[in-house]
Amino acid sequence: MSNEEKPLSRAAYRKQQEQHEQQTEPAKESPLRREDKRRGNKRSHASSDLDEPAASPKLKKRLNWAIGIVAVLIVLVYLVLFFV
Repeated sequence: MSNEEKPLSRAAYRKQQEQHEQQTEPAKESPLRREDKRRGNKRSHASSDLDEPAASPKLKKRLNWAIGIVAVLIVLVYLVLFFV
């Protein structure tokens, strides 16, 4: 890269790469593959929705039980190691 060229922003670089890919390999890539790429981009944006609940109540209960069991097992191991 010469001193006169400025580095591209991420968005500009992505756009340049997409244009380059479209110009060089439009016939090689199947329509299904292109559709998968489009869907992947939509999924990444859709996952950032704040409307979805973070965790279900059932999952919270299971996690609380797991934490409790692990705590009890840690205490039991400590007692066995201390007294044996």
